[in-house]
Order: sequence, then structure tokens, then C-alpha cells
Amino acid sequence: MIINLIWTGDWSWLFYAYHFTGRLWLFMYPDWVLILNIIFGLIGISIGMRLIIDKTKIKKALLIEIPKFFVGILILFQ
Repeated sequence: MIINLIWTGDWSWLFYAYHFTGRLWLFMYPDWVLILNIIFGLIGISIGMRLIIDKTKIKKALLIEIPKFFVGILILFQ
């Protein structure tokens, strides 16, 4: 859950910084990459909350989380 909080916060900050600050960026991710990674982070946070409340098992949570992180990382390098 902590990794997902950091993941969501980092991508949310980038989305904010791209659109609402006067900084000049050498490289910018497209908006769809930013939004998709924010959504991935929110899904991970909800899975973490369900895991803490004991509504889901650790095996099921990991089966969702691990591929989600791999897809998120693959999107970055595309």
C-alpha cells in the first residue's frame, strides 16, 4: 500500500507540474501515461485497503499487483 501511495503521489505531482506550473521540461510523458499510472496507483491503494480489512487474500492481491506494476513500468519505456 505504501508503494502505491508513493506511485500515485509521484504521478499526480507530475500531472500537476506539467499543467499548472511555469517549469520548462526537457521530456514530458503524455497525459494518458500519467492518468493511467494514477489509476493504477488508486487501484493498488484500494486493494491494499481491502487487504488490511481482510476482505481479500494476500495471494489474490499479489496476483493483481505484480502484473499491474509490470504493465506500468512497461508503459514508461515505450
